[in-house]
Amino acid sequence: MARVAPTQDALYAELDLALSWSERDLPERERTKHVHRLHPYLGKFIPQLVEILLGRYFRPGQHVLDPFAGSGTTLVQALESGFDATGVDVAAFNCLLMDVKTRSYNPFVIEQELRAVHSRVGETPSDRPSAYVRRWFAPQAARELLGFRALIAGRSRRQRNSSAATRSTRWLD
Repeated sequence: MARVAPTQDALYAELDLALSWSERDLPERERTKHVHRLHPYLGKFIPQLVEILLGRYFRPGQHVLDPFAGSGTTLVQALESGFDATGVDVAAFNCLLMDVKTRSYNPFVIEQELRAVHSRVGETPSDRPSAYVRRWFAPQAARELLGFRALIAGRSRRQRNSSAATRSTRWLD
């Protein structure tokens, strides 16, 4: 016969309280710090948990392997903590998230690219918004979304494949 904990206190007695937080202890804005807020990946765990586990079980110079890396929380925290890290996932979108979150960027190049895109996004796209887009978006928002899609379509295949925005605009068809 299965053993059942007689009380809630007995049930929770073996919990590691250093790995247990309430909403008051760790509000959402802290749980999703910096790049962890990039995409609402529902299966991820909080970066603070990874920080504690890395501190407990890894020593400087070790390599972290996450075989089910999902959105890359472990990779980001490992790299931030000074470890080398490798992540694997079967989902292409998850691999894209990992790449975007862990890549080194030149802020000056990003600023130039954003300014260039911003200056062109107001150009009138040749596509007329579909009935779906017209139903859900104000005319200006629809123009901007279709403008972004047109700019993405104009990039090279390699650039498009590395753009999270490509996937996020497919539903505009």
